Amino acid sequence: MEGKMEIKKRLRTKTVLLLLDDVDNESQLHALVQKREWFGKGSKIIITTRDQGILKVPTLVDEAYELHGMNYKDSFELFSKHAFRTNRPIRKYFSHSGRATKICGGLPLALVVIGSLLSGKSIEEWDAILKELEKSPQEDVEKKLIISIEALNESQKYIFLDVACFFIGCDKRIVIHMWESCDFCPHQSLSILQQRSLIKIRDDNQLWMHGWLRDIGRNFIRRESDMKPEKQKWVWTYEQALDVLEKMQNGGGFHGNESIEAICLEFDEQSRYPFIKEFLASLSNLRYLRVDEKSISQVDSKDFSGDSVSILTQADPFQYYHNSNFHQTIFGRLPELRWLSWNCFRKDYRLTSFSLRKLVILDLLRSNITKEWDGWSHIQRARNLKVLNLTGCQELRETPDLSFNVNLVQLILEGCRSLVQIHPSISHLKRLVILNLKDCYHLRMLPDEMGELDSLEQLLLDSTSIEEIPEWRKVKKLKILSLVECKSLKKFNFVGCATSSMELLSVDMLFTQLPKSIKNFNSLTELDLTHSAIHELPDSIGDMKNLKELKMLNTPLRKLPRAIGMLEKLERLDVGAFSKLGGEIPNNIGKLQFLRKLWIKIRRISRAPQLPGSLIDLGFLSTLTKVLPDLSNLLNLRTLYLYCPRITTLSPDISCLSQLKELKLCCKILQSLPRLPTSLSYLWILGSSKLKTTNDLSKLKSLVSLTVEDCCSLMEIQGLESLENLRDLELNRLSSLAKLPHLTSLKELEQIHLEDCPKLFEFRCGLYSVELVDINLNLKMLLATSGSKHLRFQLQQKEFDPITFCTRNFPLCCLTFSFHYSEPRMYNVVLVTQK
Repeated sequence: MEGKMEIKKRLRTKTVLLLLDDVDNESQLHALVQKREWFGKGSKIIITTRDQGILKVPTLVDEAYELHGMNYKDSFELFSKHAFRTNRPIRKYFSHSGRATKICGGLPLALVVIGSLLSGKSIEEWDAILKELEKSPQEDVEKKLIISIEALNESQKYIFLDVACFFIGCDKRIVIHMWESCDFCPHQSLSILQQRSLIKIRDDNQLWMHGWLRDIGRNFIRRESDMKPEKQKWVWTYEQALDVLEKMQNGGGFHGNESIEAICLEFDEQSRYPFIKEFLASLSNLRYLRVDEKSISQVDSKDFSGDSVSILTQADPFQYYHNSNFHQTIFGRLPELRWLSWNCFRKDYRLTSFSLRKLVILDLLRSNITKEWDGWSHIQRARNLKVLNLTGCQELRETPDLSFNVNLVQLILEGCRSLVQIHPSISHLKRLVILNLKDCYHLRMLPDEMGELDSLEQLLLDSTSIEEIPEWRKVKKLKILSLVECKSLKKFNFVGCATSSMELLSVDMLFTQLPKSIKNFNSLTELDLTHSAIHELPDSIGDMKNLKELKMLNTPLRKLPRAIGMLEKLERLDVGAFSKLGGEIPNNIGKLQFLRKLWIKIRRISRAPQLPGSLIDLGFLSTLTKVLPDLSNLLNLRTLYLYCPRITTLSPDISCLSQLKELKLCCKILQSLPRLPTSLSYLWILGSSKLKTTNDLSKLKSLVSLTVEDCCSLMEIQGLESLENLRDLELNRLSSLAKLPHLTSLKELEQIHLEDCPKLFEFRCGLYSVELVDINLNLKMLLATSGSKHLRFQLQQKEFDPITFCTRNFPLCCLTFSFHYSEPRMYNVVLVTQK
């Protein structure tokens, strides 16, 4: 309830675009968008779901659109890309590719997965697989995709189903330790799963899987266990777990369950888990246990011990506990446990033994444990522990003695806001690769013992109170050092921290200039100085020959040194957004043959150097300059953003940019437009107060979106009626625009937004596939052809009778009126044509 009230409070006055993806329960819809009044005028809510019943809520859903499959030509091309890594198949596979494409029925996911499954296989294997696929009915896509799962070996199948049930969105670098411990060959298996398009690994190492594949994997588990949860290896919902527990209890007790290998439980005030300890003790093959604990009113702690693990929970909501007769070795039957995740573990829980021989991951997220907690002595016995996650342990002021956990690879202390000291025993962690101290606000010092971490690759210190980064001579493998929002940092030993492996340095501090010793970071590939106080870059930055990305957003940098042109591998240079750059753009910037993205904000330039032809994304922002860079050689450019208030004309060379897809112009005194490249898909013309007319736009056959705003002198938009692929049209605050051409031929038009165009009195459109149109202006005539399906518009006039207006202009339409009186003379009228 609090969440609903917060949504209503924060958003009721704001215009929002809300996308709810893959909604599978009506309660989700009501939780987020219970009433229209929660959101401001003009808000749009888009819902995607595979259950049409969810959309049958007339008070919330205006229109439902059924997404159809791809046409055969596009399907054939998508299939070929995954089966052959090219747009067309090899000649001898041509007919087989046609069969496969038809089997997939235009469903992109099926085309991708089945194409990936067939990739690299012989013609005989293709024939066998296609015959198997053709046995399933055309509409039964799930049976077709299950073949891809059945084709996996045992390790690959385990990893796929692990991800489907528990690990979507998890960091691959953490989960992989469990799979290695289980001998699942994770590196090779993940590679195969990616090749077959069954999973993806994102740039941030997160595991991702399509929602449909997730459901297919879970249904596969249900069928393999004859639809009996107690026989499943994976139990991924709280309800399933309770069902299994009750069936085992009613079936004669807990005599051992060798099926379940991974399970998720929830403990809260409403949960009823009778005999929970006996139940867990019976799971002899359990390798993954997750407990999500919420508020428990009372806890009566007891000791539990065993050769493998001791787990306690003694609370009034867990009936039968007080009368239970426990043995000290009750959990001695969990010899296979690799991962224990207990959310909100309590410090008054006591463990007398935690010597988990095979435990590799321990996650005590948001627990209130302290350094004095007696469980630490038992954690020391987990000698194979690779990952210790203490994120959000707010009461932890000092890390425990970890000298016995010598195999630790990741130590995560993010959000431990009370942490002030790191125990010197950290020096024993010779295999530690990642140390995450983000948001440890009160941490001021790093111990000298950290200089012994010779395997450390990532050190994350963002938003800490660290005052000094000492010189660590033995930390030779450090690749990523992040110091964003370290406002207390006064001393940073660049020489001492430079390693031959450093790839990313993110520095946010009060230094006004980088030292010349920055050149010692000669392996650095990314340097982020965003929000820093740097006002000058040393010439020695040119010695960083491996640098690929240089970001300096919101810095007082005065000028770019000529040495920038010596960064021969540079791919991205970003000096935009709130920077105060002066001087000139270095002439030798054109030599950066790998530069793909350049965003630069500079006050004034007297000359414009030639830019590298490799650019695909260019943003040029200059408040005083009257000279634009030469664009004639930027034949690969796809995105161009020009913010130049002093520019009156654009070079005709812009029409030569044959790859340009997006063009955004913010040029206040721009008086005319040149001929624009016909490749454009998106065009924005913003704030050009001197522009009276556009050039003829009729040649822009690829344009799908046009936005024109705050052009107070604009009276005409030429060629608008010929933009045959236009889907979105937005015209706002055009005080001189009096007429628009008839748009009845624009069959792709889906959305129109008109706002504050006081002289526009007539608007004629076709709206063949339109779902929603917002119009807010002094409109006297609105004409829509019979192709329109659904039109919503708002009209604001001093004297206006909406019923008379609509019945006169739309005699063949069925009209529904909804008036909102929150603003004077503002009406919301919905009409639906009879066609």
